[in-house]
Formats: sequence, C-alpha cells, structure tokens
Amino acid sequence: MKKSLFAIAAVTAFAGAAQAQSSVTVYGTLDAAVRVTDSGRTDINGKTTNLAGGTFATDRLGFKGVEDLGGGRTAFFQLETALVFLDPNTGAATGQATSVAAQPGNFLGNRRPSFVGLSDKALGKVELGSMYSPGFRFTGFGAVMGSNVFGTNLSQGMITNSGTDATTSATTNTTADYKIVSNAVAYTTPTIAGANLELFASSKETAASGYGGMTGAMLNYTLGKLTAQAYIQKIQATGLVNTANSDTKASSAGLGVGYDFGVVNTRLSYQTNDPSDKIAQNTVTVTKLSVMAPVTKVVSLYAGYALLKEQTGGTLYSASTSVAGDAKVMNVGATYALSKRSSLYADYSSLSQDNNGRFILSGSGTTTVSGLKPSQIAIGMRHAF
Repeated sequence: MKKSLFAIAAVTAFAGAAQAQSSVTVYGTLDAAVRVTDSGRTDINGKTTNLAGGTFATDRLGFKGVEDLGGGRTAFFQLETALVFLDPNTGAATGQATSVAAQPGNFLGNRRPSFVGLSDKALGKVELGSMYSPGFRFTGFGAVMGSNVFGTNLSQGMITNSGTDATTSATTNTTADYKIVSNAVAYTTPTIAGANLELFASSKETAASGYGGMTGAMLNYTLGKLTAQAYIQKIQATGLVNTANSDTKASSAGLGVGYDFGVVNTRLSYQTNDPSDKIAQNTVTVTKLSVMAPVTKVVSLYAGYALLKEQTGGTLYSASTSVAGDAKVMNVGATYALSKRSSLYADYSSLSQDNNGRFILSGSGTTTVSGLKPSQIAIGMRHAF
C-alpha cells in the first residue's frame, strides 16, 4: 500500500513539474476613443466625429505559449488576431487588411503575427510563420510614447508594395496589407554586449499578391538607458499583371536612437523608402523626433515632430513633379494611468504642407487632393490584459 501511494505521489509530482515547464498566456488590448477629425477640405464638410477603436494602441487578441525543452532550449508560438468584435464602433476588425482573401498565414482572417519557433541560449532563436516586416516594426521606433498616431499610422514611412504604389498615390491600403509578411523565416542571434542581429527572409509567392520575396536585417542595441535600432530590407513584389511595373523591387532602410534621461525619454529616427526600382525619383523619407516626460507617477506628457519628404520628381505624395512634396507633422498628448493595465489618454495631431503636398494623417482623407492641412483630436481609454 505504501509503495502504491509512493508511486502515485511520484507520478503526480512529475506531471506537475512537466506542466510547470510549459505555459500559455492569453493577452490583448482594447482601445476606444471619441475622435474628431478635420480632413482640411473646404469644398465639402471635412469634419467628422466618431467612436474609433485602436486609436492609440491597436486592438488585438493573442495567445503565446512557451515550453521548456531543457538544456537552455525552448519551443514557443504566438497566434494573434484583431477579432471582429474588438472595434467598439463598427464591429469590424481593426487592423484588417483590405484584401485578406489572397493572403496566406492569417489567423481568423486578419493580418497579425502568427508563428512558431525554437530558442537556444547559446545559438539564438528561429521563427517561422507570418511576422511583421523589419521596416514596419521600425516605423514605431520613433514614437517613444508608443502610439499608433505618431508611430505606425504615419504610413508614408513604410511603402513596401512597389507594384501598386508606383501606379497610384493612395498607399494606405498597401501599407496595411504589406506590414505582415507570410511564408517567413526569421533568425535572431544571442544578445552579446547589448546587441543582437535579426535576419529575415520570405519565399516568393505570386498567389499572395506580392507578399514574399523579401529579405531584410535588423540590428538592436541597448546599453543602460541608451537604445538604438537599424534595419534594411528589399522586396521582390509581383506588381500588377501585364503592366510595365510588374515584378518590381522595393527597398527600405532606417536608423534610430533613443535615450532615457529620467525626466524625459527621447527618440530620433530616420527612414528612407524607395517603392520601385522601375520608377525614378519616388524615394520618400520620414524623420521623427519624440519625447515623453513623466509628470507624476500616473501622468505623462508627450510630444512628437516629424518631417515627411518625397524627392523632386516623385508622384506618390506630390501634385507636381517639379517641386518636392513635403509635410510637417506635430503630435502632443497626455496619458493618465488608472492602473498597470488601464489608462486614459488625450491626443492631438496636425499636418501642414504646401499646395504641392498630398500627405495625410491616418483616417484624415485621401492623397488625391493636394494642399490639405488635416488635424485630429482623440480622447479615449485603453486596457491591456
């Protein structure tokens, strides 16, 4: 009898230890704001007021799992989606791409990271699946406050689909579609002296509307309160069928640095994007400077300033090829932490440009009209779980 009880206790202890070696975490973000947007248009009523989801932080639901394999090795996975009920305004999936039908690697039909991987303390880690491109991840580096408004929503900083962008000035859809790359493999080296290198590649899949055929690298560095990031990537896009721009190449690169002084945290980044190697003078650059200052334990103020510029001769964001298109973006705001997971925020952003520019703010209008000076005010709440 004692032996039986001992055996049962041993099996139970072993099962408990095995269970402790693996874990699955459910996480997500809900963000809702009352948003007042002025497109800057005077020929029509350019002002709208609505309840918008994902204004400061993108709504999402995800699952992360880690299993300890022993010997410093782990297996892990991540599945993330923007489920349709996460937008409190329309019920639509926030962050969903326009043409998800042709895009593989989706979790419940939405473009979010979904991958599996192996990690070794001595050798680094390998990930396989659908992941953010290095260039898209860098668009948020210049926003120390971590907001979509000044970070990834400045879509002019990440033009990747050369085929479509070369034939139309509206790049918002292609930016949304091509921030996630399917059929991808990523390798990250171990961190040595505060630095690690990420290598990224994906296969060319013509059925994926241009996703694939991407190679890239990103260098991350942290030393105390100093942080830096640099990347480069090239894309072989399928482009549009039976056009002169079919099967074009796009390239993008960026460099950023930040330092936390305690009283203020700062970020500075520079990004350059060439959406097509078959169309000259379409390079777009984005320079961002942002600061964030904790006023109290629960209140923080932030500000950002960005310069958007397309070289002379470009046609993506310029009404005339004889003048360089450029714009200036200003962003200010405040956050109030209700707890570690919940916070209130108020955000204001505006864009100014001359009559030649066709740059826009997220959700503020269309690039077919030049000289607009859009602005946006948002007051909302976000909760992370």
